[in-house]
Amino acid sequence: MTLAELARLVGGKLTGEGGASSSGKKIRGLAALESAGPQEASFLANAKYERHMAGTRAAAVIVAADYDGPGPALIRCKDPYFAFRQAMVAFYGFRQPHFDGIDKRANIDPAAKIAPGVKIAAFVTVALGCTIGEGTVLYPGVYVGPNCRIGRDCILYPSVTLYDGSILGDRVTIHAGASIGQDGFGYATHGGKHEKIPQIGWVELGNDVEIGACCAIDRATLGPTIIADGTKFSNLVAIGHGTKVGRYCLMVAQSGIAGSTTVGDYCVFGGQSGAEGHIKIGDGVQIAAQTGVVGDVPPGIQIGSSPSMPLAQARRAWIALSRLPQLRTIVQRLAREVAALKRRLGEGPPSREEDQA
Repeated sequence: MTLAELARLVGGKLTGEGGASSSGKKIRGLAALESAGPQEASFLANAKYERHMAGTRAAAVIVAADYDGPGPALIRCKDPYFAFRQAMVAFYGFRQPHFDGIDKRANIDPAAKIAPGVKIAAFVTVALGCTIGEGTVLYPGVYVGPNCRIGRDCILYPSVTLYDGSILGDRVTIHAGASIGQDGFGYATHGGKHEKIPQIGWVELGNDVEIGACCAIDRATLGPTIIADGTKFSNLVAIGHGTKVGRYCLMVAQSGIAGSTTVGDYCVFGGQSGAEGHIKIGDGVQIAAQTGVVGDVPPGIQIGSSPSMPLAQARRAWIALSRLPQLRTIVQRLAREVAALKRRLGEGPPSREEDQA
């Protein structure tokens, strides 16, 4: 498409190098600032990459409306990252399945209800009592346990496992190796032994949820474990039994939440962060990477460190920690000066040198 067409597509205004004459220039795709060529467009949504703008060979760069730095032709947008997303969809679309219909090698219970347009690959198992909505795609090796319900236009990538009774809304995507609805970690310790508690609950994923590769979401002991509409997980996220995660949350890789915790809407968990069980995290909370949340968190705040504290306080603590060697040296010097002063005033014991004299 031409730069003018791209600008219209993303709702931006074409300015900068070449002026109006650049509007008819054609591009063939998108690339990063540092690697883009003259037939590609790029984007700038993070200030730390602005250093690449002066040297980029891109035909145009999607930038914020108020950007005032160097660069080639610019497409100014209110939200450059979302504009980049729109351009990516236009140029490349989303991954399409490499098969059609229902493979004869799939093992589908005759009583399962399969809607029109469902695609099921080889070696998929669909058990008794399952319902699968129109347009859903099951890749090889997917296991759908008894009495699961899967909505419309879902995608389950290879080796996804849905334990019995799991419920998926519409347009749910689950990436390879994820496990939904395995037993929660529930044991009663009695007589020195850990006795397993039956886990008779289930897992519910709302509409437009995306679950990364190798995530694990426990079924509840009683009732549901819930991941609400629009929430997105990266890879290797673990959710304990009976936890309820609100709408439009983001959980980065290797983060986790223990059982029976309630998370509000629009929360963000940084990588390797975690929350203990039986607590409540309010709406809009942002949790920095490697934070350990050990108690209730009020809505709308940023927290960090382990145990967690307000993020501004955590940053001051991190700075102080990095200066500990220097601070130790200063404290030792001050202690020697105070001891010497006390000796001069006759308030302290003589130094080793004075005692030897």
